[in-house]
Amino acid sequence: MSEVLLCPSLGKRVQLLKKFIKIAAHCKAHRNLNSSFAIIMGLNTAAVSRLNQTWEKVPEKFKKLFSELELLTDPSMNHKAYRDAFKKMKPPKILFMPLLLKDITFIHEGNKTFHDNLVNFEKLHMIADTVRLIRHCQTDQTGNELSPCDSAEVRSSVHYLHIIDNQQTLFELSHRLEPRV
Repeated sequence: MSEVLLCPSLGKRVQLLKKFIKIAAHCKAHRNLNSSFAIIMGLNTAAVSRLNQTWEKVPEKFKKLFSELELLTDPSMNHKAYRDAFKKMKPPKILFMPLLLKDITFIHEGNKTFHDNLVNFEKLHMIADTVRLIRHCQTDQTGNELSPCDSAEVRSSVHYLHIIDNQQTLFELSHRLEPRV
């Protein structure tokens, strides 16, 4: 959102949207659903999606690709599209963390830890299955656990990003770029 809304040039904003759509598709292709979701949701915020002049100039093939990516973020039926796509992907893969946290919260909040002073092992099994899912995502095709890689180049580029998380500021930037008609 910040990158797009801080870009004063219409042509450069169009290029940024195309680039972010490509990056989101690339992330999905490389099974990084967390980053893909972040980009899609960022481009779907009201402050960015209202930029009609900018979106009109985005080529149709990028709009179509974006629409396909958006289907993955559809929350209907408890994120069925995402869950189905995720199941089909081979590890290693990066899941969408907020949804995982939601699942763990519902397991915890929706199930008693004790029944008649006895431990609810079913609840503990559900939590354990979720932890196993995370571990499974961190394995290679043969089932060996992968070690995290650390890229100084990625860290430095992320360090210099200018991120605005104030929705009012984002809307003000959006309206400055393309005022209401």
